[in-house]
Amino acid sequence: MVLKDNLHTEFRTYYLHSSIPSMRLGLAITLIIFILFTIISRLFFAEDPGQYFLIKLAAFIPILILSILVTYIKPLTKRINLCFIVLNSLVCVLIFIIGASTPVSSPGYEYYFTWVMLVVVGLFTFYRLRFRTLVIIGALQVLTYFFTTLFNGTLTEKPSTFLNNLFFVLSMYSVGFFMAYIIEHINWKNFIQTRALSANYKKLLQESKDREIAESALHSSEILYRDTLNAIPDWIYVVDEHLRFVMLNSSLQEEHYRQGFTENCIGRKINRVYPFISKKTLEEIEQVFQTGKILIGEQKLEFLERTIFGETRKVPILKDGKVVQVITIMRDRSKEKEVEELKAKNIGQKEIMLREIHHRVKNNLAIVISLLNLQMQNNEDPELHRIMRDIEMRIRSMALIHEHLYRSENLDRIPLSTYLHSLSSIILSTFSGHRISVIEDLDQMDISIETALPIGLIANELLTNAFKYAFPDNRKGNIKISLKKQPEDHFSLILSDDGIGLPPDFSFETNKSLGMFIVKLLVEQLDGKIEINQHKGTSFSMYFPNPVSHT
Repeated sequence: MVLKDNLHTEFRTYYLHSSIPSMRLGLAITLIIFILFTIISRLFFAEDPGQYFLIKLAAFIPILILSILVTYIKPLTKRINLCFIVLNSLVCVLIFIIGASTPVSSPGYEYYFTWVMLVVVGLFTFYRLRFRTLVIIGALQVLTYFFTTLFNGTLTEKPSTFLNNLFFVLSMYSVGFFMAYIIEHINWKNFIQTRALSANYKKLLQESKDREIAESALHSSEILYRDTLNAIPDWIYVVDEHLRFVMLNSSLQEEHYRQGFTENCIGRKINRVYPFISKKTLEEIEQVFQTGKILIGEQKLEFLERTIFGETRKVPILKDGKVVQVITIMRDRSKEKEVEELKAKNIGQKEIMLREIHHRVKNNLAIVISLLNLQMQNNEDPELHRIMRDIEMRIRSMALIHEHLYRSENLDRIPLSTYLHSLSSIILSTFSGHRISVIEDLDQMDISIETALPIGLIANELLTNAFKYAFPDNRKGNIKISLKKQPEDHFSLILSDDGIGLPPDFSFETNKSLGMFIVKLLVEQLDGKIEINQHKGTSFSMYFPNPVSHT
């Protein structure tokens, strides 16, 4: 309801102010015609009795002049509706004064009702007041005319003239009524159409402005986008869903010029421009179109002068959730590739050298063992033979490590279970005269060479002692080797036998054996712990950290 009232108020303002030029023109023409008619009548029909009445009708001229002035004076224009109501109310006063002061029998009285008809028609024709206001003012003018004719005796003196004139006045009132209604109705339609057109025009203007802003922003964005891509030293190209070039940055274009690609690539398929491009690269671009995910890979380009190895990133460009283009960023990694290949070559050479070193160390240790054996052949001292054999076993445990490293794929780690098995086999073959069995329970694990050497020496000393002293007088028995992984990157090594056991008063502190001293020293060197259990034989339980498990 409020919106409807606001619309009608807006229409009234539009209807009144849009009609000011036509009102001004109509009132001016009426004034000019009335003045000319009066002048011509005075000049050519001065003796006509009706001239007396025309002079009285000239009282309407100030109303016309004031109405015209109201349309020109801006302060009054703001209240033009009220001004017109006041002026047309004054017309009622003029109708009464002129009619009441003119006897029915006076010359020219027959112009009175005609003048009233013209006034009523002029009201409905020239004044763009609210239709209801026009009807009320027009009715007041007709009623004023009616009461005036009663007052001046027209009804009593000339009843037929009274009725005839009243009929014509009412008829003109009805004509003016319908004219005003039609004019306002037409203007209402024009107002609605104009308003709609104005709203659409404003909307179009706003849309046009928004489009200009969007186009300007898009243009600026494209310029920034291209400038950014051109500033990047990497090679960048964009292809559409048909694998046609959409854009190449300046770095790639410069390379094209260096390679002699003078033809414009935009719009051409990538495999036409690059006949040497791999099928894998094309499949990767298709994959990005299908999945919409960034793909990182490598690309090899074989130009005329050189071969380029590039690291590529294929990035999807989305529009409305669909991949419409794919941008490929390629960074020249040729120099890095050469460095990596050189490093790989150096690493390979280094491995070969390390294997050769381990092989030579093993051979040198074997030579040392041979020299010891030669030396023992020239000496029959049994104690010296025992000492030399202990030294030989220690050297063999170290040589065995270098042999494992020489044969292993990994030059800095040794499979401890395999090493212990080989070591126990060598010791068992050395003491083949004993009827002793070796039982192994070994978990698979790798250790570094820094750990393997002490572990080998420890295992050699304990196994050798077991073979030599745990089973005297050719007794039968068992030696068990257990290697187990422990929590927190540790492992346990247990060497046990079911022989005669150690002396009751045995301890590392009081024992003066070189072998036990070596065991104690090496366990401490590895930050390990050792425990001795003499129940049903002898058991050495050792716990060590394994740094290799951290890497």
